[in-house]
Amino acid sequence: MDNEYYAQAGKRMGSAQKMSEILLDIMNENNMGRQMLEHRAIDLWKVVTGPTVVRATRAIYIKNSVMFVELNSSVIRNELIYSKSKVMENINSAVGQDIIQDIVFR
Repeated sequence: MDNEYYAQAGKRMGSAQKMSEILLDIMNENNMGRQMLEHRAIDLWKVVTGPTVVRATRAIYIKNSVMFVELNSSVIRNELIYSKSKVMENINSAVGQDIIQDIVFR
């Protein structure tokens, strides 16, 4: 087998790592950390906007740091357009990272 593989395996086995560090490494290698933060941001939509907006929300998804929100109320959509920066700021603050760069209301 490849000597580099054994060197890396020996290096990892020689120095103990915390389980949390290993999980973080795996998540970062597979981009799972970002996906978890995006799911958290979607869950926080309910908390940040409140029950009236949640009832008018049909679908939410995130693609390329843009949150897409489908609404069934044009009145609520217009209100959210005016408060978009505040909603985005509140979600990013609650997540702990700037995971959302823009919000598109449909």
